Amino acid sequence: MGYTAGIVALVLVGAPVLPHPEAAEQTRRRPRPETYHWVLPAQHGGVEVADLHPGDCYVIQEAEGMVYFGEPWPELTALQAELGDPISHLVETSDEHPECLDGLCLQLARVRAALTVMVEEQGNSRYVRSVRHRPIPIDGLSGGAYSDVGSDERPRYRRAPEQRMAYLHLGTAQRGNCYEAKVPRALSVHVRDQAQRTDRTGVYSGFLYIEHHHDGQGGRVAEAPWRDELFGAPDQTVAQSQLRWNLRAPVHPGPALTVEAN
Repeated sequence: MGYTAGIVALVLVGAPVLPHPEAAEQTRRRPRPETYHWVLPAQHGGVEVADLHPGDCYVIQEAEGMVYFGEPWPELTALQAELGDPISHLVETSDEHPECLDGLCLQLARVRAALTVMVEEQGNSRYVRSVRHRPIPIDGLSGGAYSDVGSDERPRYRRAPEQRMAYLHLGTAQRGNCYEAKVPRALSVHVRDQAQRTDRTGVYSGFLYIEHHHDGQGGRVAEAPWRDELFGAPDQTVAQSQLRWNLRAPVHPGPALTVEAN
């Protein structure tokens, strides 16, 4: 009798738990994960990257670049102008380490490399801040990039719950985790600068990964009503405009991430 009961118990414990039909259908309706490439020339207030829905899992998985907070010189200013306006767009990738190989991306990469060399040769290293910078009082609490998902004052970093530094994103991504969107908001990226200087030089760029946990369509860069008021009316070349509003369907099956508590 006891032997028979043991067999029954093993069968019950080992039986697979099938997903509820409605839950399985909801998963099938979700948009594919997406990867957005963003480029933020330092003289601008920020760059809109993508719209988030409640429950979406998001994280900046790659970021690079430097910003120079020192006084610029004419040659540096002229080179900075070649970067143009901020851009963001979907990229087609299945790589864990995405990259953008569009013609404009390659052009911007060349300008970024030239800026870096010029600053290293002629600038003061004390005023160079990488995208991963962790600001401290001695450097004026400036430098590094941060994301904002709907704070009251996006271009100014105030440790608001909606704001998160890039180095925190990168650490979270390295652990295979992500952050969960609570309400529908546009995510934007900004240069942290307490002085709000407009003569900064250099550029930050990176890739934002999103897993959609909602029904409907993905694949749309952010179109927030505050865009023109905050960043000024768009003044883009045709190539930049096409890249900014590129709505190609991405291919990024990637591993599922774990939501990390705030």
